[in-house]
Amino acid sequence: MQMVYKPLKEKEYRKYLKIVGWELEKGHIDYKLRNEKGQFLCTIKIAHSKNGEKGVAADSVKKTTQEFKKRGWEWPPKKKAKST
Repeated sequence: MQMVYKPLKEKEYRKYLKIVGWELEKGHIDYKLRNEKGQFLCTIKIAHSKNGEKGVAADSVKKTTQEFKKRGWEWPPKKKAKST
């Protein structure tokens, strides 16, 4: 069974990346996804809609999901539990 990937709003996508310490870096055309050590993982496409919102393309969400699965992580990541 194939999983269907949906585009994500850029703000939501960045929130997920922040949880695991990853970041997006603006490249010439696309964005570069970098892990917590600053190592390049893949390119990410962010599309602009007619109403001005930015969204991460579905194929880029798929790439990110695959990078998480390689590490045995769940996508989307859950918020870190607060220590008491």
